[in-house]
Amino acid sequence: MSEVWAKLSYKKDGSQTSVSLNKTPFTIGRLSENNLVFEDPYVSRYHAEIIYEEKSKEYIFRDKNSSSGSYINGKKLERGGAKILQPGDRISLGRATGGPELTFEVGSNLSSPPAWPASQSAEITNLTEVDHRQTRYLNTSLLPRQMTDHASMVKLVGRLSALYDITNAILAIRDQQEMLAKLLDLVFDVLPAERGMLILASKENGKTKFVKKAYKHRSGAVQEEEPSWTIVNHVYEKNVAVLSLDARNEFQQEGLAYRPESIIFKVRSVMCAPISSPSGQVWGVCYVDNIASNKRFEKEELEFLLAVSRQAGVALENFYLVDEQRAMLESFISTLAASIDARDDLTAGHSARVAMYSKKIARYMGFSPEEQKLIYYAGLLHDYGKIGTREAVLCKPGKLTPEEMAHMREHARDTHRILSKIRFTKELKDIPQIASSHHEHMDGTGYPFGLRGEQIPIGGRIIAVADFFDALTQKRHYREPMPIEDVIRLIEDQTGNKFDVQVVAAFKRFVYEEYIPGQRRRAERDRQMKKTIQQPALKEDEPPASELPAASSAG
Repeated sequence: MSEVWAKLSYKKDGSQTSVSLNKTPFTIGRLSENNLVFEDPYVSRYHAEIIYEEKSKEYIFRDKNSSSGSYINGKKLERGGAKILQPGDRISLGRATGGPELTFEVGSNLSSPPAWPASQSAEITNLTEVDHRQTRYLNTSLLPRQMTDHASMVKLVGRLSALYDITNAILAIRDQQEMLAKLLDLVFDVLPAERGMLILASKENGKTKFVKKAYKHRSGAVQEEEPSWTIVNHVYEKNVAVLSLDARNEFQQEGLAYRPESIIFKVRSVMCAPISSPSGQVWGVCYVDNIASNKRFEKEELEFLLAVSRQAGVALENFYLVDEQRAMLESFISTLAASIDARDDLTAGHSARVAMYSKKIARYMGFSPEEQKLIYYAGLLHDYGKIGTREAVLCKPGKLTPEEMAHMREHARDTHRILSKIRFTKELKDIPQIASSHHEHMDGTGYPFGLRGEQIPIGGRIIAVADFFDALTQKRHYREPMPIEDVIRLIEDQTGNKFDVQVVAAFKRFVYEEYIPGQRRRAERDRQMKKTIQQPALKEDEPPASELPAASSAG
C-alpha cells in the first residue's frame, strides 16, 4: 500500500508528526517490533492494534489486553475491547491525559480505500518468525534484567512456571501418542487458542508427508479440520516459529510458497512452531489458530509455544533413541540365539519357538507386556551356553554316556556365566538368572544350582515347560517327534515335582486355545494350496468337471 488512506497524527519531541496506516493490523506498543513505538512506562509492550476490515471498509482499534488501558475520546475501553474509529477520534494510551495521544485522520485524496494486494504478488504483511535462539523461555540471557511493569512480570513468571510443569509432564510420559495428546491439553491450558493440531512429518522418496497425530477444539468438537498447510510446510522446512495475524488478509511472502487454501480466508490468527530437537531434527509442528474469536496471538505467546514445542521435540527424540536401542538389542539377542541354533540343522528355530511359547504362557498367566518381553528375551537366550558344548555331543544321534550327559548339562551354568557379562538394561537385568534356570526342578533335583520351588524365577519355570514341549514335538537325531497329546501327558505326570502347577495350567490353555487350532488352520491351508497346485489347468473355454453333463449309461 503506497498511497495513504488513513493516518495517525501525534506529537513527538514537541513537534506534530503522523504515520500512515498502511498495514493491517497496525501495532502500537513499547517494544521495537511494533509499527508505532512509544517508550512510555504506561504503554504495554504490545498495547494496541488498528485493523482494516475490507468488507465494511472500516478501521477498528483494539486494545491488546494492555495493563494500563486505552482511551477513545477520553472514555476507557474494556480491557481487550475494540471500537470502530471515526475521523477525528482521539486515542490515548495508558492514561486518559498526559500520555501518548493520537488522532485518527482519513485522507481526502482517495474516493475509496486502496484494494488489498492479490495473493500472487503480495507479501504477508504481519508474519513474525522466531527461532529457538530468540525466545527468552529457552535462552535465559534474553530475560529482562528488571521489569517496571508488574503485570508483565507476573505473566512472564507464570509462563516460565507453566513451561516447567509442561516439560516435566511430557518427559514423564513413555508413549508417543499419549504424549502428543497430553501436550495439546497443556498448551490449551495456557494459550487462548480455539483449535490445535500436532502434525508429524516424514520424508518419503524425497517428499514430505504430514500426518495429524492429535487434534483439539476448545468447543469439544471432534470433527477434524485442516490447518493452513502453507504455514505448516514453511515452519517445517525453515525450522522457525511463525505468528500470522489476521491471516485472512495475508498471502505470499518472498520465500514462502503460497498454495490457495480455503482455510486461510477463515483464520484470524495463527501460531505454528516446529517440534524440533537440539540435534536439528524437525519431527513435525505444533499448530494453533483462532477463527471465530477476535483474540489475536502475541509474539510472547509464540515464544512460549516454540519453547513447549522444543521440549516436545526432545521427548520425541528420546522415543526415537529408545526405539533404536530396543531394535538394536532385539537384533543382537536374536543373532545370539540364531548362532546357537545354526550349529545343528535339527535344532534350527528351537530358541525362537521356545521364546514365543514362553511369551504366550506368560500372557495367559496375566503378566504385563514388559514382563512378557523379559521372558521372551530370556527364552531366546536360554541355550546360549551350548556355544561351549562339544559338537560330537551336541549332534550325537544316539544316547549320551554319563560323561557326555554331564558335559551337556554344563550349558545351563555356562549360559548364566556368559550372559552375566553382558550389561543389560535395568528392566532386562534378570535375563541371565531366568535363562539359566530352565533345567531347575520344583523339587530341587534340577541343575545348575539346585533351586527349589519359589527360588526358581517364574520366567525360568515358564521356559522349562516351553523347552520340554518343543524338544519332544520336534525331530531329533535320536528320535522322531512325539504326538502333542503324549507330550502333554508327560508334562502332567511331572507337574508338581518338575514343573510348576500354575505354569502347566496356563501352558495347556495356550496349547488347546491357540497352538492346536493354529496347526489345524495351517494344515488346511497347506492342503488347499497343494490341491490348487495339483489341479490341472483348464483349456480355454473348457468348463470345469462339475459343470459337464453326467456320462450316459447307454452304450
